Amino acid sequence: MTPMMSLTTAQRDLLRQLLTTQTPISAAALGEQLHLTPRQVHYGLRAIKIWLERRKVSLHHTTGVGVQVTCTLEQRQGLLRELESYARLQLILTPHQRQQLLALQLLAACTTYTLSDFQHSLAVARATILKDLDAIVPWLQGFQLVLRRRQHRGCWIEGAEIAKRQALAALLWGDVPFERPIMSVQQRQELAFVLARDAGLLPIVNQINDLLRSWDLVNAQAIVTRAESELGGHFSDEAAAQLTLVCAIQCQRISANQFAMWDAAALRWAQAQATWPVAHGIAAQIWPELPDNVRMTETATLALQLSSTVRDEPWRDGLTSNTSFHELIDSLLRRIAEAYRVPELAHDQLLRDGLEAHILPACVRQRFGLWAAPSAATDMHTERYTAERTVAAQLADDIKATTELSLPSDAYDDLILLLRAAILRVLRPHARRVLVVCPSGMATTQLLVARLRVRFPRLGTFEVLPLRELVSERIADADLIISTVPITLPDELAVDIIQVHPMLRPEDIVALTQLMT
Repeated sequence: MTPMMSLTTAQRDLLRQLLTTQTPISAAALGEQLHLTPRQVHYGLRAIKIWLERRKVSLHHTTGVGVQVTCTLEQRQGLLRELESYARLQLILTPHQRQQLLALQLLAACTTYTLSDFQHSLAVARATILKDLDAIVPWLQGFQLVLRRRQHRGCWIEGAEIAKRQALAALLWGDVPFERPIMSVQQRQELAFVLARDAGLLPIVNQINDLLRSWDLVNAQAIVTRAESELGGHFSDEAAAQLTLVCAIQCQRISANQFAMWDAAALRWAQAQATWPVAHGIAAQIWPELPDNVRMTETATLALQLSSTVRDEPWRDGLTSNTSFHELIDSLLRRIAEAYRVPELAHDQLLRDGLEAHILPACVRQRFGLWAAPSAATDMHTERYTAERTVAAQLADDIKATTELSLPSDAYDDLILLLRAAILRVLRPHARRVLVVCPSGMATTQLLVARLRVRFPRLGTFEVLPLRELVSERIADADLIISTVPITLPDELAVDIIQVHPMLRPEDIVALTQLMT
């Protein structure tokens, strides 16, 4: 009989990786693939070696090469089957994993938890629980939330319901300061939980796994789609995913009788927005049983969330005209035209659309403390962007003077990119002849070229070229090659190449803007 020995879930995952890898793999690569520290990998391999030896299988380590399980194919398949049905597993959580679980359970709670509750559900000492609770306090404070602890009463989070929802959105999205997020939103609009596979091994993990299923992202996505249809435009893909999560949280919290509250000024502001009629119609349909005063505040919440979401394109004509924000955009355009001494920028429709799509949502988020995931990192602090940073600072001052709000850092970066794209459109083109290589077919190629002409009308002339005709003579006459597939040129052909997605995503526009300047 094989001697009994427990594996941790991390050791199980390490062993599975080794058994499904045909060649030696380094400890560093194992750690990177499984999100384990070098120390965790070292101790895990030591335990795995003993576990395998008891099954007459060897674990070999070759310095400078890596680690490999040495066994027959039949043994390998048998070990994998054993791992799948292996019952003697220990789930050992890292401090950051415990802290995220505690934060989520407290934020979603409609009651208090005692330290004894947490000791039982996490299977750790009281001192460990206290340290973990202390660790989440600064993060909660960032949302204006306070962790309360009272003897004989337990632990709970105190603060506005809307603040709790923002913290929940950040936590579920994975926007956390902890070592590694244990929750995230997948592209198919579903919540991913890295510990779900082992939910039965620890009470709190099982509880959180059940809790995550209560957020219905499919129905929430239908709300977002309806809002886009009625507003006559589209949110950016990333922003739409965030808004879907926020709507799912709102619906779940309402079902738990946890309602948002706004003061009279905030309600008046929300009712004056173009998103109010849309939010009102949606709220009346999905929450008809709510008392009028509660449905009013939840409608305001939805209207503000819609207004705070970044768009890919402007709403239909008339939604923002004759508003104070429309006047603010007019003044910003005039400021930009004066700063660059280019009068036509005061009437640049693409620049106006960009300001409306990015700056208005940023102002709403800042004013009402609404969460948005950080945008992808861009290097806006190099010498290349000195002029744009100067103008952006002037615009930020104008916005603050008008709205009494400071632009968040992500909106500041967006503003710099909008300015750079605008000035590119009015300056003489740097690249006169642009080759476009898109092997996906005529329809995709035409769409890509159309998008390029809209975004960069003065970039130059666009010539579509099949990949097989991309020969030295054609390349030598080009100033730039835009391709949807990787292209490698000989060293003697010094032509800029940029690879883009056929749909010309926002990151492609950023890359093209940077390249052309």
